[in-house]
Amino acid sequence: MSAEKIAVSLDPALLSGVEALRRRTGESRSAVVARALRALLDEERRRARVAEYVEAYRRLPETPAELEAASRLADEALAAVAWDDDP
Repeated sequence: MSAEKIAVSLDPALLSGVEALRRRTGESRSAVVARALRALLDEERRRARVAEYVEAYRRLPETPAELEAASRLADEALAAVAWDDDP
């Protein structure tokens, strides 16, 4: 796999943390930084998906009939559960 090189400036405390992490994991600096950037990008993608979900829900929330059906089904399902801890 080919890779591009970039120059990154880090404050001493952050670099110290990276160095400690790479010593513990046996990774190179590049691997630690790449892993951190992948995690950051994954988190941003997750946040975007959540925002899309919330916006879609705001545009098209459940109808009263859907809420009633969900409540009825939950009541039926929970009624079948044995709630006592007695054997």
